[in-house]
Amino acid sequence: MELCINKPEAAGEDVVYALPYNLSRENEMINGSFCVTREKILIYLDGNIIREYALDDFEEFECKQQAGSSMAQGRDKKGNIIFLCAFSQEYFLRYAELLKILDYYLRTGEFLTESDADEPFCPKCGHPLNGRKTCLFCTKKSSTILRLIKMLAPYKKEYAAAIICTIIAQLINIMIPYADRYIIDNYVTPKNEDWHSFALIVTVVISFILINALLDFINMKCSFKAALGLGKDIRQQVFEKSQALSMSASSKRTAGEMISRVSGDAAKVEEFFTANGKDFVVQVFSMVILCIIIFFIDVRLAVMTVLPLPIVYLIAKKLISRMEVAYTQQWKGSVKSSELLHDSLSGIRVVKSYGKEQYEIDRYKKATDEWRVNSTRAETGWYRTYPIAQFLISLGSYFVLYFGGNMVLGMEMTIGELVQFSTYVSMLYAPVEWLIRIPRTLADTTVSAGKVFEVLDEEAEVADSADAGEIDIKGDISFKNVYFGYKVYNPVLKDITFDIKQGEMIGVVGHSGAGKSTLINLVMRLYDCTQGKITIDGVNIKDITQKCLRSQIGVVLQETFLFDGNILDNISYAKPDATFEEIVKAAKIANAHDFITKLPDGYNTRVGNKGYQLSGGERQRIAIARAILHDPKIIILDEATSALDTQTEKQIQEALGRLIKGRTTIAIAHRLSTLSSADRLLVLDKGRLAEFGTHNELMKQKGVYYKLVMAQRQTTKMKAAVTAAE
Repeated sequence: MELCINKPEAAGEDVVYALPYNLSRENEMINGSFCVTREKILIYLDGNIIREYALDDFEEFECKQQAGSSMAQGRDKKGNIIFLCAFSQEYFLRYAELLKILDYYLRTGEFLTESDADEPFCPKCGHPLNGRKTCLFCTKKSSTILRLIKMLAPYKKEYAAAIICTIIAQLINIMIPYADRYIIDNYVTPKNEDWHSFALIVTVVISFILINALLDFINMKCSFKAALGLGKDIRQQVFEKSQALSMSASSKRTAGEMISRVSGDAAKVEEFFTANGKDFVVQVFSMVILCIIIFFIDVRLAVMTVLPLPIVYLIAKKLISRMEVAYTQQWKGSVKSSELLHDSLSGIRVVKSYGKEQYEIDRYKKATDEWRVNSTRAETGWYRTYPIAQFLISLGSYFVLYFGGNMVLGMEMTIGELVQFSTYVSMLYAPVEWLIRIPRTLADTTVSAGKVFEVLDEEAEVADSADAGEIDIKGDISFKNVYFGYKVYNPVLKDITFDIKQGEMIGVVGHSGAGKSTLINLVMRLYDCTQGKITIDGVNIKDITQKCLRSQIGVVLQETFLFDGNILDNISYAKPDATFEEIVKAAKIANAHDFITKLPDGYNTRVGNKGYQLSGGERQRIAIARAILHDPKIIILDEATSALDTQTEKQIQEALGRLIKGRTTIAIAHRLSTLSSADRLLVLDKGRLAEFGTHNELMKQKGVYYKLVMAQRQTTKMKAAVTAAE
């Protein structure tokens, strides 16, 4: 989002942000500019400064939306509200963004010079960067290919063997036309009387062919081994990186897109190195050798042979730039259709529940049609240009046949020499045609490789520090002046400070959007706080390795995810080396053993996709058994009993009571009655810690918590009245 426009000519170079404003306080149309330097706010009217303020004099800023107009205002350190400027609604988003950045400066002293409100674009070509640090179109393709070649290092012996075999085979191929010439000039044109020598030469040629077949076999075996190994490494690295990325980075991409990068893009790189990777060295080598040979045989015919090549080179160069854009669009179409397919199949129950099968079919049909159109456009562009290059190449062959034929008739060249030269010309044009085709393959491959490197190069927002260590967690948790925002200058949680003692159960309550789930995400370090400090047992969680931290935290969520395996596998996921007796014990504590033993295959019963063959309560109890087996020091419950019937909820509450016994517990619940056993309640309101205390203490305060309780009681009475009336 552009935040430096309409800067007055009189303003100095130190103005970082400049936005226009077009209304006076009386809503009259005017021409003004709101400018920000690193120290001041400057208000211009008709190019002249009419007011200025020091940034450090303010406590906070606010963009206030009114009927038909909006205004920017600030509150100074004395509590006075200061009107800054007024503007029409078209500027509201820009001012809202800018004032959040200025608020961030007041809190941290850090002056952001960029805004991530909109997707950044490449300054050179204008294409969106889509999260990349470098532009896919402006990055040199040679650097992408070189990086892929470096990834071949573990397979350099196999790949070197493939290249050597191909070069030897090519040298043998170059020798065969000389044998053809010798046979024609010595055994075909004159009358053959030496059958023994003829048979010997034919045997040599056949031996060359057999040796070539053997070399091709070794070449392909080594090529496939290297290429498939590279593909495996790419898939593994992308998958490992996807597991290491923070939640914010993971949420930027759909599961369908990540699947496309792990499988489809890696497959294209594999295919490139299997079919084309080593060929570049071989084809260039062949071109050099063949050019030397034909110029050695006859300079005049050689010049005619290479005449079309400069034009073909220019066509190929032009083709590369077109192909990159076309194949990027084709890739996007492929990913979009994969995303829709994944989402539709993952959410098949919702699709069928709402009778949206035809809607999903139409969406997928539209996506595949767009993919088809983009693919057709890419291939059409290629096949529109390729025949022209082929025609130019064939002209050289016709020149050779015409002038070479005349030289044979004029006794300047033998028939064998002409056949030899023509064969060499055909062999020379083969690598030329390959080099013409390579822009198409190269463009497709570099797009896929670029998408792979986009994931591999992404820096993890949550990473272990260099001196991060492991601790045996007891359970004391402390938040000190914690701020967090998905955008650093727009906090979701603001100045949160509280302490939780080991073994306490803390309930977290508040309206939807107050920051409850964000708070527990910070405890698990799925995100890092942007300000302040979170400690466990007095140790900053940034100084604890993520593996150590999360291995001692158990989580039971409202939406329970089970893997498509059996019940035994899903419970033991928390502790793969657990004995069957330990798993059964955990299931009994979770009130799950009884219903499991009644299933046809008991603990070996398959749960189906996401566990949908089980009821919600059954899935929840398996999740609790998994958490019990994990034996965590800290328990996090996020709406763990929401949307369950009374009997099932009672069973789960009993299981949760056993789970949290003696452990530090943080529980989120909209239904406040489920937090009756909490030692203390933490109340969030608009991202701030509004209240913190026991139920009785908070009810006496008659603040936010009291209002929530009263509202829920009223709702419960209304539901009871409706039920009675029915």
